[in-house]
Order: sequence, then C-alpha cells, then structure tokens
Amino acid sequence: MIRKNILLLTALSVFTLISCKKEESNFSFDGTYIESGAAIVVNEGSFGSNNGSASFISRNGQVSNNIFEAANGGDVLGDVFQSYSRVGNTGICVVNNSQKIVLVDARTFKYLATISDATKITYPRYAVAKDTSRLYVSNGSGTGTVLAIDLKTKTIAKTIAVGSGPEQMAILGNQLFVANSGGFGVDSTISVISLTTETVTNTVKVGDMPTKIVKDAQNNLWILCYGATDYSNWPDINKLTPTKLVKLNTSTLSVEKSFTLVPANSPSYNANLCIGDAGQTLYYSVGDEVFAMSIAATTLPEEPLISGREFYGLNANPFNGELVATYAPSFTQSGYVLRYSSTGTLRDSLRVGIGPNAVIFN
Repeated sequence: MIRKNILLLTALSVFTLISCKKEESNFSFDGTYIESGAAIVVNEGSFGSNNGSASFISRNGQVSNNIFEAANGGDVLGDVFQSYSRVGNTGICVVNNSQKIVLVDARTFKYLATISDATKITYPRYAVAKDTSRLYVSNGSGTGTVLAIDLKTKTIAKTIAVGSGPEQMAILGNQLFVANSGGFGVDSTISVISLTTETVTNTVKVGDMPTKIVKDAQNNLWILCYGATDYSNWPDINKLTPTKLVKLNTSTLSVEKSFTLVPANSPSYNANLCIGDAGQTLYYSVGDEVFAMSIAATTLPEEPLISGREFYGLNANPFNGELVATYAPSFTQSGYVLRYSSTGTLRDSLRVGIGPNAVIFN
C-alpha cells in the first residue's frame, strides 16, 4: 500500500502488451519455491479486501499464482501483502493493513506462524534478517519503530524507536540502516542502529522522504528520497521539495553524492529504485521512464533505458541481468511482471495477482 504522501499510481489510459506476452499458466510446480533463479511476486491486493497474494515465477518463466492459498487449503495471507523476504527456509510475509507478520515454509509456502500485537505492530512495512534467529521489521505510519523479532520464539523481543514512517532497510556489517520517510508527514533521515546493542547510534539527514534503499558493490548505500508532495490541488499533484537520489558513504556516514531527479515546484511523478550488475548499476524510474546509471557516475544519464510505461515496482534479476518491472493497471484486476533485457528490450510479460509491487529473487 502506498502512503498518502507517496504518489498513488495512476492507471494508464492505454497499456498495450506486445505479442511476446505470456498469459497466466498457474502450472503445477514439482520442485520447491526456493529454486535458484526463481522468484516470489508480492501482490498487495485491494486495500480492505483481504486478498493479498503471492505468485511464483520459475527460472523458466512459468507462473503459479495464489501459492499461499494453494498450500493452505484456501486460507488467505490478508489485507495488503506489503513485502516478502527469506531467512533460511523461512519466508517472511509482512501484511500491512492486517498488522501482522506471517511466517511460511519458504520451500512449500505452508503456514508456520503469525506474529501479531495490536499495540506494537501498527503499520508494518519491510523485514530484514541479521541471521536465522533475529529479524527486524520497519513499522509505523507516524512515530516509527523497528521491531526486533526473535524467530525462535516468534515474539517481539524489543522495540527500537526511529524516525517517522520507516520504510526500507539495509544491513551492513553490524549496523542496520533505516529510511525514515515521514509516513503521513515528512522525515528526511536515516537511522543507524547498532545490532549489538539494538539502539540508534546515529541519525543522518539525506533528503525529504527517503523510501527506498539499496547497497552497492562498494558497500555504500543509495537512497531514493521522494520529496514532500502537495496534494491540495488534487488531481494536480506537485513537488514541494525535490525527488533526489543520494549516495551515503557508510564509513563516514556522510552524503557523498546527491542527484535531483525531479525539482521542487514540478509535477509529482511515481519513482522507483533498484540495483543490479552485482551492485555496479543503479536503475531508477521517474514517471514513465527508466534509467540505468553506473555507481561511479557523476551526472545523471540523459537517455532512458525504457520509456512509455509507468511501473509500480522495479527489481533486477541477479542471475541473468534482466530488469524486472511490475505493472498494476488497477487494484481490482490482475497485474503484470514485465521482463526486460539489460539493454531495455521487452522479453515478455507475465500475468500475476492484484497490485504487484516487487519481485524477490531466490
């Protein structure tokens, strides 16, 4: 689910999938869902409809939808399946509007357990693991926390206060970096947490509304700072502050580079960020254009890699160099995963569930 102050994806009036489109096969898979090179698709579902779902894409490009329901006698994941990650053979399903974390056997998607606590889990977003025993979940649409979860007891062991509206996170060494977006307000910081003490040791200012965070090959972080947005003249939405791509040096905890993707006082556009090419190439989207940029670049690229489609999510396949995008025509009908070559040629499109926001590779 996108926050109020992050641009809601506007359905395109015309979206033509070219002839190489593959329809949903919902094939019967004989292996396990942790097959190397395969992927899990996070389908949010319709807000309030309790129909978030997971799809599986085999390394051969075959699709099986509703894999949680199939593995669990028709039971559903819940309302707004926000994110998925894996710790060993345990799959972590963060279900935002249901305010819970669902654990599954990552090999079969059989249900294992639910972690829920109405007083502590208020708006869960993303999960990262230190190891097979400790998990961290960003949480909160206003005042933010990171929930330290004991995976052995499946309980919340500690609540760590961070900035407001925490979103994506990254672990580097013994530190956890948390992007604080502001939630329904505006924040501009990264919280740095020591995983030894599980306390915040530093707070770094980067840009307004940091939401997405990726690690590069030099162990530095790149952060997409969405920028504050003015909705007062809806449906005309404008930027109050710039959308920025920021490089954070994790040794000095200082901003080393900052690129403006959308200037202040401009129309607001949906934006995404991922990294590929073994951490050497950044892919970012602004509106209906996707760009590729080396982590060594000193200026933004002039020509887009892909144009003409506004995507809901963006990921890079670490196994074959493909750029993989998700498209949500609406939140009442099936979405698509589109697979592109590293040069931006569309290879195929795969029909998945409602509101696909990410593709997580094994």
